[in-house]
Amino acid sequence: MIKYLYPALVAGLITGFVVTLFNLFFVQPLIVEAELLELHSAGAVHEHFQDSGEDSSLINERNFLTLLVNIAMSVAFSLIVIGFYYIRGGTNDARNLLKITFTGFFIFFLLPKILILPQLPGQSLGNTTYVQMLWVFTILASIAILAIVDKLNYFSVKLLLLLTLSVISIFILLNIDLVLYKTDALHSTFIYYTFISNLILWTLLYLNLNYFIKD
Repeated sequence: MIKYLYPALVAGLITGFVVTLFNLFFVQPLIVEAELLELHSAGAVHEHFQDSGEDSSLINERNFLTLLVNIAMSVAFSLIVIGFYYIRGGTNDARNLLKITFTGFFIFFLLPKILILPQLPGQSLGNTTYVQMLWVFTILASIAILAIVDKLNYFSVKLLLLLTLSVISIFILLNIDLVLYKTDALHSTFIYYTFISNLILWTLLYLNLNYFIKD
């Protein structure tokens, strides 16, 4: 059991910490700015500045909770990757680990973004229950389809890259105003940094698991 848990815990701890640092300096300022804009429209900016002044330090409850969530999420993703790694008979197989990790990035982040755009505070997701169900269905369906493709020996790095480029292209076409013309600069920047944050997360998971997994 230690063989599976140790790499996941260590990789999750390191990855969660680094991702949290990135988010604190690049993503969170955008969220705070969006919150201020939302409060400004409600006429409550002055009160918010007074409240937020007390928590201006990086060491506060909000950032601590963010760190815990990112570590827990990174550990969970690590366990998923390790599980599929050994299911596919991985023994000192860095290529196999890379394929599984990049597939995780594709399934858990890229693919759902075609249907569910990352949103800042004040931007409506619509029916939250529907969005959550859509996210879960998209992930489960994509895992099932890719598992069948892998079973038939059609799953390759080339296919994964082709799917990734296709999804990115579809995303750009569906959100061309935001991505190319930046009609909402704040939202466009948030989407960009969210992409970078998740890319860092999955890249670090691969690098750490490749180092700490001892077959």
